[in-house]
Amino acid sequence: MARLPADPAVHRPNRVTRNLGTSDGVVAEAHSVVCVDPIVSAVLAESGVIASAAHPRQRSALARLKTAGVLDNPLPGVFVLAADRTESTWLRAVCAWSAPHGVLHAATAAALWLPGLSGSVAEVAHPTLKSRPRVTVTRRRVPGQFVQRSQGLTFATPAYTAVELAAVDDGRAICEALRRRLVTTSELEAALAALAGTDGQAVRRCVVRACLSNPWSYGELRLHRILRAAGVTGWVANAKLRLGGVLFRPDVLFPAHRLVIEFDGRAVHGDAGQFLKDRERQNALVSYGYLVIRFGWEHLDEPDGVVRIVRRALDSVSRLR
Repeated sequence: MARLPADPAVHRPNRVTRNLGTSDGVVAEAHSVVCVDPIVSAVLAESGVIASAAHPRQRSALARLKTAGVLDNPLPGVFVLAADRTESTWLRAVCAWSAPHGVLHAATAAALWLPGLSGSVAEVAHPTLKSRPRVTVTRRRVPGQFVQRSQGLTFATPAYTAVELAAVDDGRAICEALRRRLVTTSELEAALAALAGTDGQAVRRCVVRACLSNPWSYGELRLHRILRAAGVTGWVANAKLRLGGVLFRPDVLFPAHRLVIEFDGRAVHGDAGQFLKDRERQNALVSYGYLVIRFGWEHLDEPDGVVRIVRRALDSVSRLR
């Protein structure tokens, strides 16, 4: 059976799409259509999606396979195996339909690396296409520098996606992207500039400015805002701190005062194993002469109390020096 060569720019997994793939059952089903057309079989085995525009000589074979119930036609000119109902194949079908200018963006693109955002409607940026059932089209062209291609998907980069979502999520996606080292602050600023003139830009500008301090969680972002609003300076966030050959990244560090602030989020720090690691980490910092104070979500609802404790800790450290 002839097999089409894979395009490495399309099918190579990366840090964003490494969890996507085609199941063994779908590949087996793809091979089962070889008796009808080997090229259709090869393309389906490779990506799970075939576009008639890219393979005009296979139009009649595609039509026969659809009539036989082997293929489904979820979008104009795009065919997938009828048995393949996976989200990854649906997104590949959307990308094939909207090619070459369509780009998955917003929550759809973020769901490739941010858990919990996947939905039944795909969001696509395209300069001319119209929305269809299960596909929402935003009339926009995403600049090439903010477009990635992998495993049959064309999607906005984490920087562009996170900044775009900042208009509605107050920076949550940006914090996660920073924590995962998927973006840099300079990339965030570039993405913000690329979104100029789009709805929600004023909100994005404020959020991105707040996120330039490198928060790795939404709780840390709120803590940073509290410190800035109170005029507390002299701190850095998630900066490298090497002590005794061990690398630490304190949530907030006042280098000149050897003061560390740690934020305890419920999702991570509520785990028993993580709780123990947090205490071991705090003990290590204290053993090297650092003062450590901790805040949780409830403390952030009382910003005056947070500032009062931080200032008191800074004063105490200064008196001891």
